[in-house]
Amino acid sequence: MKGGDQVQDEEDDTETGRAAPQQSSLVVGLSEKSGLVHRSVKNASFASASASTAVTDTWHDNRSSIPVATIIDHQSGSYDIIAARVRRRRQSFLDDIDLDPIKLPRSTHTLLYTEPINSLPFVISVCIEALSILCLLLALISNGITSYRDFTNKVPANVNTAVKTAQYTAIFIALLMEEDIPTGLYLMQRIPRPYFIEKFPELNYGDFVYSNMLRILMGYLFLVNVLLLLMKARDVLQIFFDFVALQFIQQLGDIAFKLARMSMLSTSMKEATTRRYFRTEFRRPTLGWKAKSFFFVAVYLFNLCGLLVGMIYVSVRQSRGDFQCKSITVKFREDIWREAIVGSNPEDKRVLVYSNFNGVYAQDGSMHDGRPVYTERRKFDGTEFDTTPPSFNPFNYTVVIPAKIQYCKIFRAWVFMHENIRRSRDDNSDCPWLLRSEETGVFDIEEVNQMNWEVWQGVIETTDVRITCNECNDNEDCNLNGECKRDGSCDCSKDIDGRTFLGPHCEVILKDNCRTIIGETQIGLFSVIDLDWAGSGQLWEAYSRPIYQYVLGSGNPTLEATNSTFFLTYTGSRWFGYYVDRVGTLIFTEEYREPTTYSVKNYHAFWDKVYDDMFIVSDPVGATGYTPVGVDFFLIGERGEQFGPFGARIPLQLDNQTGRGYFRCSDEASVDLNIANNTTALGAGGRELGRRGG
Repeated sequence: MKGGDQVQDEEDDTETGRAAPQQSSLVVGLSEKSGLVHRSVKNASFASASASTAVTDTWHDNRSSIPVATIIDHQSGSYDIIAARVRRRRQSFLDDIDLDPIKLPRSTHTLLYTEPINSLPFVISVCIEALSILCLLLALISNGITSYRDFTNKVPANVNTAVKTAQYTAIFIALLMEEDIPTGLYLMQRIPRPYFIEKFPELNYGDFVYSNMLRILMGYLFLVNVLLLLMKARDVLQIFFDFVALQFIQQLGDIAFKLARMSMLSTSMKEATTRRYFRTEFRRPTLGWKAKSFFFVAVYLFNLCGLLVGMIYVSVRQSRGDFQCKSITVKFREDIWREAIVGSNPEDKRVLVYSNFNGVYAQDGSMHDGRPVYTERRKFDGTEFDTTPPSFNPFNYTVVIPAKIQYCKIFRAWVFMHENIRRSRDDNSDCPWLLRSEETGVFDIEEVNQMNWEVWQGVIETTDVRITCNECNDNEDCNLNGECKRDGSCDCSKDIDGRTFLGPHCEVILKDNCRTIIGETQIGLFSVIDLDWAGSGQLWEAYSRPIYQYVLGSGNPTLEATNSTFFLTYTGSRWFGYYVDRVGTLIFTEEYREPTTYSVKNYHAFWDKVYDDMFIVSDPVGATGYTPVGVDFFLIGERGEQFGPFGARIPLQLDNQTGRGYFRCSDEASVDLNIANNTTALGAGGRELGRRGG
């Protein structure tokens, strides 16, 4: 809408054949004796006296004519007096220009107070204004104004320098484009109540005020939409395309007015748009003008500060990574590097199964190359690894150093890395990557989920990585198995129909009758560990799966004859069964509670060297492999270069059937492990001395 132009519109009314008074030209010149001569835009008069002694200038405001005589004494040389007179003449000229009359804007806004409330033009005008407001409100809803969480989900994680520059530039453009706010304020300032009633005694001044307040409201709806669009912008062209759309919505009243004057809407609308109201001129009152001019400047500064503060707030939070997912679940494919270089010892080479590093990663508050760093969390409960070993440490447990996922500009890629695992002894780079995404400049780590990745296996191979945000918006994000809390995490503590739920999204289901599982042949019974030492509600878990322990006395003579115990533990992609040697029942005593709890909470399949001690191994587990039930298992035979990474695998299924699975759920909810009588042993934490590294 060209509100500002319409306020000062002086074009002839071609519909009625009546022309507005013609403006006189501006003439500014010097006389033969260098005297300043001034004629105002509208009605200044000029009279000259003796050119050698005096120059007389007369100008008029909207009420009276004021003669001004200036006598210049050429012999006195009083140039300061001459300069002062020139400055006053110039200010008088500028003030006179500001006295130009205005007319009512040619818009359906005006028809809201010039037409009777029961007339068709008024009804059409109301519908057009309602349509404009509806479109602006729909734009607000689309921009995420319905809820704070929904809006923050739509704000990009961050943007590049070009987009950020365009965002702040667009703020100034928006203030220039927006005309409803200054037009509404200017009309109410230029046309006070007595002046309005003097010109239009038949109209209601209150309706005039309400119409302009509506115009101002629409202007602020436009600015709020602009701010939200800028916050959500991801590229430069998107910003300006959205501006064009909003500007069109704001101009609906002007477009409808022009169509009405062209007889495109109705005869009554054409008559309403050609009445004398749109030809009547209003001149500016002189009293209080400076104070009101300052008010207009203050309004512009207020709008500018509001937009800048809002944009700066978002920019700062983007730079801190606040609009990125705080916690993610990462699933690497089961790629294997059989001679991974670990630490500084050249002899320390291990089989690196990348899926051992699956699990929860969370922002640690640090940034690298303008993106947040995600640090590996414990496989037990998704919290940070302990940074100090237990004070009583009979098994010499060491602190686990977590892996990291970060962005590296040198590769223009997101990378997975660990400070103690290098591709070569000479790799001293800042980003010793083990996996890296394809080249990209994205700020949001979730956007690399569908990209191609490269993995180091002694040579570079291709792979894929699945990344899922752990934050929820509603209970459906918790798979309807838990409750989405206000902080965006799922509460999976409830027990529904004899089922317990695990995982960041309550995606793992443990049925009560599967708390104890039975092997099909001689292995015997395994049961989950129900001991509330670790503060996990009695169920011990790893990689969002329960930890199973062999039940002594359940019929396996090999396991019964040793001072060891046997565990089934998930390792990120497969179930491993392994022995825990020479610890017996000590770790279940109160004396060993601290080191046992530390070991379970900080369990990590790679750093605990579970691969070296595995006795049986399952097939890779799919998304629904919640327990060892329904999965084929194999006994590990010979190992070596001739064999695969898991050695010779001998099927444990009856008749070596594929797909039969080895374990089944027990009819009993659980089995008494007789822990109080020290007849069993723990597992994931009670390993041989000094087995964990990092």
